[in-house]
Amino acid sequence: MKKSITLLLTITLVSALFLFGVTVPYADETTGLTGETIKVGVTSDVTGPTSQIQTPLHTGIKTYLQHINDQGGIYGRKFKVIIEDGGYSVARDVANFKKLVYKDQIFMLFEIGSTGSGVALVSQITKEKLPTLMTSTTDFFIRPTRPYHFTEGATYEDEIKVLFNYIVNVLKVKEPRIALVRADTEHGKVGSRTFRKQLEAYGLKPAGEEVIAPGAIEASSQVLTLMRAKATHVILHTTEGNAATFFREAKRFKYSPMSLGTKYACAEDVMRIVGDAAENFVATNSFSSWYDDSPGMLKMREISLKYHGKKGKYMLYRHYTQGWCQAILVVEGFKNAGKDLTRSGLVKGMESIKNLDMGGLMANATFSPTKHQGTEYCRIYKADVKNIRFIPFTDYIKAAK
Repeated sequence: MKKSITLLLTITLVSALFLFGVTVPYADETTGLTGETIKVGVTSDVTGPTSQIQTPLHTGIKTYLQHINDQGGIYGRKFKVIIEDGGYSVARDVANFKKLVYKDQIFMLFEIGSTGSGVALVSQITKEKLPTLMTSTTDFFIRPTRPYHFTEGATYEDEIKVLFNYIVNVLKVKEPRIALVRADTEHGKVGSRTFRKQLEAYGLKPAGEEVIAPGAIEASSQVLTLMRAKATHVILHTTEGNAATFFREAKRFKYSPMSLGTKYACAEDVMRIVGDAAENFVATNSFSSWYDDSPGMLKMREISLKYHGKKGKYMLYRHYTQGWCQAILVVEGFKNAGKDLTRSGLVKGMESIKNLDMGGLMANATFSPTKHQGTEYCRIYKADVKNIRFIPFTDYIKAAK
């Protein structure tokens, strides 16, 4: 409750700062452009509790854009990427946004470091007419379509729907007792709302909803509560660090429900940390891993090794693939926008992407003026603890409406 009030006060303060702070002239359609450069901004968690996710992601973005620069750029313009550390803080992300937009005068924004930060900034992004592709993949930003917001893959809501369908309709579990583990953040609250709606849609009674703070290394009370509730299935709508914490504590108490994760729990580091405690873990994700042999991954590996060598640790993370895919989509939008580039032209360029072949890195992507989500599809992966890999055991599938 205290954290919810803090977030509300932060968002209120942010709004007040924008309303009553120093008046800044609106950017025009070509702000951030020169004849040689395109300035793009990122506010990401570099040093905070989700840095293990966000650093690989913006590294993927930056590496792909460097590759494009080395090919001559887009119609002769090369990308300049400005990354600011938000530390998974709404206030810091907002400060970074103001710096990137008003001081650095970026042309577009690639990232916002948390769902809460995105919520705080959504109206200002629209006001500034700033093209933005956000990692924070929740329906709030795209359903209904917002004019300057884009996202690439399945939303958190999509993933939780896929997991419920898997439990009830694929596994055909009779009267499952499904629980949710999440953080007390906006990301977690999105999961909570969807979880409750899905329970109602399937006529199921909740088996519990437990909160683990970002970065927490202990969750004994949460695990014991779920054990007492006899939860048979636990959805981990968490980061990889919190998923590892849950598995470590569950093993300690000899608690072994079927555990299912959403995208940021679908990370090989979970297995590296907890070993066989994650033996039966399955999770959804829209993006393939470094070890896949798809045409897109073969190309990504070749280019990434050129820039980072075999010691480039961030390449191995699925979040790196996510950033790479984001960059592919935005570059395609820039190509479609043509030589006479404007912000509204980039939006139209993104909206003209139709069934773009992503080479297996994710499902093929399509945007339109009424659809700013590249794909609603994801796959379900199973943990292969011995080889420390997530192996897909479904094709790309879409959540039922």
